[in-house]
Amino acid sequence: MRKILITKELQDRVNDFCDKLFYDRDFEKPLVSLDSLKKKIAKSKKLTHNKKEKKKKYLEKIIKDYSRILKATPSEIKILCEEFDKIIDSSVVAADETFYKSILSCLRYDELRNKEYLDFAFTFGYKCCFYCNAQLAVILPVEFFKINYGKNKKGDLKERKATFELDHVKAKSKYPFLSTSFFNLIPSCSICNKAKSNKSIEFNFYEEDPAKLSFIDFELDESVIQTYWKTKNKEDLNFTYKIEGVDKDSFNEIFRVQEIYDTQKDIIEELLYIKELYTPAYKQSIIDLLNNKLYTDTAMIDRIIMRNYARPEDCYKRPFAKFTQDIASKLKLIT
Repeated sequence: MRKILITKELQDRVNDFCDKLFYDRDFEKPLVSLDSLKKKIAKSKKLTHNKKEKKKKYLEKIIKDYSRILKATPSEIKILCEEFDKIIDSSVVAADETFYKSILSCLRYDELRNKEYLDFAFTFGYKCCFYCNAQLAVILPVEFFKINYGKNKKGDLKERKATFELDHVKAKSKYPFLSTSFFNLIPSCSICNKAKSNKSIEFNFYEEDPAKLSFIDFELDESVIQTYWKTKNKEDLNFTYKIEGVDKDSFNEIFRVQEIYDTQKDIIEELLYIKELYTPAYKQSIIDLLNNKLYTDTAMIDRIIMRNYARPEDCYKRPFAKFTQDIASKLKLIT
């Protein structure tokens, strides 16, 4: 609902994460696996010479640019896609299930999804789906041991549990080389992930430009508020929303934002009553009464008043936070 700014701090953390990826894992590392796959393709008797050469070149580029791929920002991801498409078009890659799945296996996508990404993402505190902002998507703060009985696997593997799935901005069937690229991975509830599938939506929740963080903004017209106070019928609380950088109809067709949020008009209703209770004077009297000893952070006061996180950058810490923030802002409950 709001893009996440790629600050220098975030990029540094991602770079450190990528540099240490799988270093303490007891399996064949991605670069070794990719080289083995390249040799296997070279020996294949089922492929023509031309197809062998293209696949070898594709794999060689992944090996050569592996670090760059892992750390690629959205703008860099776009460049990488163009470069790889010149070797083998993404539609051709997607049609060759054996090839792209072999790359996913070599890059250890399943292992990343089940452990490394969860360990790292746990520290960010994101708790809901990036697409709908309506479903919980949490990582449990405990680890468990999973015994691996598979061939060539040793010992016990410590994993976390998560209530979300990882979606790929660029589908892993079309661009398998990006399957473990950090900024290509989006925490998503299972409903949104399945709805999106491998559909192409040209936007990313990670943003390099601080002036372009707005994505979905909910709006409430003053006339709607006036109508509600006459009817006291929450079904009259019709809101609108706008989306930046992507077709609204297409996005809603996939993620059903309108339908989901139409079920949450009681949030608007509650905020209307809260506004009547928490006048600016009453809010200030609370601050004065407590003498800033308990509520040293004004954002905490706003959070208590609106019953959700008040800072825009915290919108992924609780379901419907962005919706609540936008309506509360319209009602001037928060600034």
